[in-house]
Amino acid sequence: MSSGSIAGQAIRQVDRASNATLARRRDRRIMASAGAGVFQRVAQVVSTLIVMPLLIRVLGPTQFGIWGAAVSLAWLASLLDVGTGAALVTLVARSIALQDANDARRHIAGALSIGAAVALMMLMSALLASILGEPHGRVTPYLIAVIGLALNVPLNAGNNVWMALQKGYVSGFWELVHTLLTIAGLVGAALFTTDVRAYVAVVYGGLLLSNLGSLVHLWVRHPELRPRKLLVPLGAIREVAGSGILYFLLTVAGGLTYMLDNVLALELLGPAASASMTIALRLGVAAGGFIIVTTQPIWPAFTEAAEKADWRWVRRTLLRGSAVLVGCSAVGSALLLVYGERLLSWWLHTDLGIDRGLLWAVAVGILVHALIRIPNMLLNGLAIIRYQIVVYCTSTLLGFALKFVLARYLGVAGILWATNVTVLLLALPATIWRTSRWATQCGRGPTLSEWAGDRIAH
Repeated sequence: MSSGSIAGQAIRQVDRASNATLARRRDRRIMASAGAGVFQRVAQVVSTLIVMPLLIRVLGPTQFGIWGAAVSLAWLASLLDVGTGAALVTLVARSIALQDANDARRHIAGALSIGAAVALMMLMSALLASILGEPHGRVTPYLIAVIGLALNVPLNAGNNVWMALQKGYVSGFWELVHTLLTIAGLVGAALFTTDVRAYVAVVYGGLLLSNLGSLVHLWVRHPELRPRKLLVPLGAIREVAGSGILYFLLTVAGGLTYMLDNVLALELLGPAASASMTIALRLGVAAGGFIIVTTQPIWPAFTEAAEKADWRWVRRTLLRGSAVLVGCSAVGSALLLVYGERLLSWWLHTDLGIDRGLLWAVAVGILVHALIRIPNMLLNGLAIIRYQIVVYCTSTLLGFALKFVLARYLGVAGILWATNVTVLLLALPATIWRTSRWATQCGRGPTLSEWAGDRIAH
């Protein structure tokens, strides 16, 4: 055997050992982050069950409705950063895999600049609304919500960077802090006041403190990632914004799949159907939340593994992760079908027409989400976003048309079945085809950064 062959074999052995070490680290961090996310989500559900009856009793139905509407605006936080938070997960993960802290710092600075600009525009809009409107009327809780959202847009970057560093358990800790602060604040407010504005301020104040804590923690723990200049290069802002807008469009395209279901149920089938849809969507969102928190840490891990050309780990995680997720979701869906009607009757103390047919639609929807989730994480980690946007836009449009048809025959369940059918017949096969195509090419292809650079050049 020649000396060159011996040297090459030694290098391959070192590479395999290095990949094995990195793979074990990824697996540990995924498990830690997923566990922290599940714990935080359980704490959130338990806190909701505890706090809601208290608030209804203290505020009364009218004030509680205003509080609920103002607090529900918090879901906009994931959209107001125009996708820069999602872009950070991939961009920073790729930079860290390349051991390029300067590049990661540029991306973070660009995202903070964009977030600050969005926050400034929102604060100016809130100021204008307070001048033209009635600051002490019903609009005040919503102004508080807008101000809270604005301040949290740039601060939420810390949680996304923790995720990019494959330390989602840290962001999970700070989300748990938010939950605990909110519970303590709402219970404390219930002892002293019935002013709904105080209750809205508690929710957004807790979010502000936890996000600020997460960002400060990041700067202390990783000083190499702190932005060092007040003026951020325009190129960094442009790069983050360009990537972010694609993730933003993807989020909107995916969200529209179910976002209008309640409105459709109300217009097509009436108020009673809308009430049933509200509970059905709540069940789907609760299950989807657990799916999201357990799989989100896989996204940056896919990015790093692709950059390190660890194709074996990517394929193994794609297959095993999907199998475990679908298996757990199948068990949860089966429990929903067996015990769902009795549990809902006990919880709601009324009959909203949620029958076995509607529960079947929800259960299948959970399984569909589980089937497509891990492949989506791989495509996100590889920054294959335009393809996903086209797929989800097409699926959403076809599903929207199908909702009108199936609602006539299946009622509320038909609206949900329309989404299930289009995802199963269109989005899922298209996503699996794209991930399979990449997987068959990756073993003989370039690293992620080289592949992405080649795509940009052409």
